[in-house]
Amino acid sequence: MISKAFFNLFWIIAKLLLLIFLRVEIETEVDLKKLRGPLIIASNHVSAADPFLIGASFSFGAKIFPIRYAILDKIYYFLPVLLLLWCLGSFPVKRKIGLDKALKTPIKILNKGGVVGIFPHGGREWKIGALKPKRGVAYLALKTGVKILPIRITIPVKKMGLMKGLLKRYKIKIKIGKPFYLPSKIIKEVEDYNQPANYVINRIRQL
Repeated sequence: MISKAFFNLFWIIAKLLLLIFLRVEIETEVDLKKLRGPLIIASNHVSAADPFLIGASFSFGAKIFPIRYAILDKIYYFLPVLLLLWCLGSFPVKRKIGLDKALKTPIKILNKGGVVGIFPHGGREWKIGALKPKRGVAYLALKTGVKILPIRITIPVKKMGLMKGLLKRYKIKIKIGKPFYLPSKIIKEVEDYNQPANYVINRIRQL
């Protein structure tokens, strides 16, 4: 309830900022009002503004709110933003401890019908193909059998910080594709998640 209320409040603030400072074009292949959890939202990652851009793409009080984002633990526990991230329902993720341990929280969220936001590359990709996708998105989808909503964010510059984007009033395009299930796959080793992770990335790039 706390994260739902804060997410709606934060949506209002984000929407106002985007309307004032940015020029955002939203294109969708699906009726956003009909989207429900459980759902994995997977997007490319080009700037610190991405979570705000994605959230503001939906209507106020959307059924999928809150979108609970996986945040690298080093950032999550940074005191100036810790309270905000907690209120929005985000959760920390540690690296190099194994998928089962690192992704316990999002598995629980999805099994309870929630929505998880994730950037499959695990970091910002300034150039297409510069980063290999992490296995987390494939792990979550195959473990829970939940649909993935692909989103592609396009900006007119190679790098865009949050403040730079607001000051320059860049034109940003957000393309939302149709939700899809990952093809079933037998997983014997952790490396077996590589192929379905690449499949997700390709679906995002095709938008």
